Amino acid sequence: MLASCARYLDVKPDSSLAVPKTLKDLQAILDNETRRNTSYAYAGDVAADYYYLLEADFNRLNDAFDARNIYLWAPDASADRDWNNLYLNIFDVNVVLEEAGSAEAGNLTETDRKRIQGTAHFIRGWCFFQLAQLFAVPFDSGSADQSLGIPLRLSPNIEAPTTRSSLAETYQQIITDLSRAIDLLPTSSPVAVRPDKAAAHAALARVYLIMGDYQRSLDHANAALELEDGLMDFNDLDPLATKPIEVLNIEVLFHAQIPNGGGGFVTPRARVDSVLYASYHDADLRKQVYYRQNADGTYHFKGDYGTNPGIPFAGLATDELWLIKAECHARLSNADLAIESLNTLLVTRWEKSEFIPYQATDADEALQLIIAERNKELAFRAGIRWSDLRRLNKDPRFAKTLTRSMGSETYTLNPDDARYTFLIPANVVQQTGIEQNAR
Repeated sequence: MLASCARYLDVKPDSSLAVPKTLKDLQAILDNETRRNTSYAYAGDVAADYYYLLEADFNRLNDAFDARNIYLWAPDASADRDWNNLYLNIFDVNVVLEEAGSAEAGNLTETDRKRIQGTAHFIRGWCFFQLAQLFAVPFDSGSADQSLGIPLRLSPNIEAPTTRSSLAETYQQIITDLSRAIDLLPTSSPVAVRPDKAAAHAALARVYLIMGDYQRSLDHANAALELEDGLMDFNDLDPLATKPIEVLNIEVLFHAQIPNGGGGFVTPRARVDSVLYASYHDADLRKQVYYRQNADGTYHFKGDYGTNPGIPFAGLATDELWLIKAECHARLSNADLAIESLNTLLVTRWEKSEFIPYQATDADEALQLIIAERNKELAFRAGIRWSDLRRLNKDPRFAKTLTRSMGSETYTLNPDDARYTFLIPANVVQQTGIEQNAR
């Protein structure tokens, strides 16, 4: 499976994995922050449309990330690092799941054993989901049984044959892992670098939204919000601060970040899309909290929920859940409930004296408002925009043709383009014989 990194087949990736005998050993594997919290998929965000690069900044991108090709949607763009990082993560948690049932408790408890197993299921399901957003075609319930998904590694045996599951099987495994996580995880976690039930419900809310199963997505969004529904009031933030939003703030359910994507998100390189910036009302505090003006009059993003605006937050947060809840209500023809959920979020984002609650005459109008607010609220939120483009491109109301200019060339990505699915690493295909994605 991990033939994409040959040396990985020759030695264990970390000495701590050699002889895990106790629950404490397994917890140490899960607490490897580099693997568990800062190695999520970056390619979709490098390719997303909420920012652009000037030619000088484009030329500074790190070749090791293949960021230039990804940024320009090159047919042979390589997201190999995302593949490797995510499957290494999956290998780690498969070790944990294999050993957790028999590991010595030591100074931990059976409750800790359940939490460790739940965390491993959460991480595996979340990594499978991230992989599916890059290396499998967008989900379509009508063709999911016939479409290719990703390899589902469910044990740490690196010699097991590698095959691609169907897209339906891929999403079913994601759902199975995250559902198991809900059963095993505690109701709350002392720190959001470890998931809890609310985080697992939030993850499933996003998964079901991508699948177009709006009732189940709504159910899990509600379940998460029943546990943790806090929202920051942007009226209480300092919009002039270099970083107005704290790490691990009350909205964060699970903290995660991506690698820097080759340096493209380093401020002020990533210039905010001008149409996106212009979409914020002057009384919308996100316009000041999220963005700062550059010397040339353009803007860069500073409103990240993570540690550094140049390394986008890739976790789960309650603001996304309120938007999921709103969208699901609109999709289910509940316009009033959709707008009510949207306003619950927006009243915390606008100047209090200026906010006039949104209204909609029907569910379609509500949906249009909600999708527009998703773009504004979740800009520079890693792992979301690329998935949104893929799913919304199937709806003529929201399909979008992307264009970028570099030098004298203009590059285009059409809504139905095969490049919305990245190529599987070539050496994985060569060594395993699995089918490559179409071009």
